[in-house]
Amino acid sequence: MILSHLIVFLILLLLALVYQRLAIRFKIIDIPNNRSSHTIPTVRGGGILFPTAVILWWMAFDFQNTWMIIGILWVAAISLLDDLYSLSRSIRFGVQFLAVSLAFYDLDLFNQVSWMALPIFYFLALGTINAVNFMDGINGLTGLYSLVFMGSMLAVNVYTPIFDRELIQYEILAISVFLIFNFRKKAMMFAGDIGSITIAYLMIYFLTKWYLEVQSWTVLLFLLVYGADSMLTIIQRLLKKENVLKPHRLHLYQILANEGKNDHVLIAIFYAVLQIMVNFLLFLRYKTLPPDDLSVTVIVVFGLLYLSFKTYLRKKYKLL
Repeated sequence: MILSHLIVFLILLLLALVYQRLAIRFKIIDIPNNRSSHTIPTVRGGGILFPTAVILWWMAFDFQNTWMIIGILWVAAISLLDDLYSLSRSIRFGVQFLAVSLAFYDLDLFNQVSWMALPIFYFLALGTINAVNFMDGINGLTGLYSLVFMGSMLAVNVYTPIFDRELIQYEILAISVFLIFNFRKKAMMFAGDIGSITIAYLMIYFLTKWYLEVQSWTVLLFLLVYGADSMLTIIQRLLKKENVLKPHRLHLYQILANEGKNDHVLIAIFYAVLQIMVNFLLFLRYKTLPPDDLSVTVIVVFGLLYLSFKTYLRKKYKLL
């Protein structure tokens, strides 16, 4: 098994090196603008490693979960085209909707929940996809946060064995290779839409499968730290009557990077460590789902601390 994982790691590393050269040659480059958190042109699309790892797993383990695989291919393809040509929002959203539908079909979701509940699943899935896509502007954040998610999922699988361990391990290998190029002061590659959206797709797939097993929305707390940042930022923008679909620099991590001039690597570590603490407190310590009162307490306390800290920073940097 160790040898097979080493081979997969080397294949992914070779792909990353080849892709980087090709991206430079064909100018698949992210040029900084006034909403960017980076300051130098950087190769984008390095997240091609994430769907590649899933395809390698699919071929190595008897071509299972084919509907989910088709979905990830669709969403990866449209995201790569968007990295190259900047497609319209309606095309991207339509393909994402179809891809999520295939993931739900693969999990037999349509036969396990009421039709009235389906809009909630689609809202959370599509919201997660587009929220995670914002992460990519901070070096290391997408990779490190995804590594925490997948690593924690692997730990949960020990006492709730409902996931394919090899699929998680293959994805951890892809994330690890990506971090070699991204988790540094001056990133050599960004994940791009193909990376951030496909990793979000996998998060949705795992969390939905987990929900169907335990029938509890508590599983969403696996994304509490970044989820709170995204949701509360959207609420704040809605209260100010801003267009939430337009790019912005109002996430907490963006303020820390842009106005606070903090190192991207430190911000990524900060988010990852916070999520590890939440995962350990709520899931890994109890070896089961946490008590509801503890989960609610954690959400309320975390939300209040987040709002207090962000309000302090917005006042400090005159962003109010």
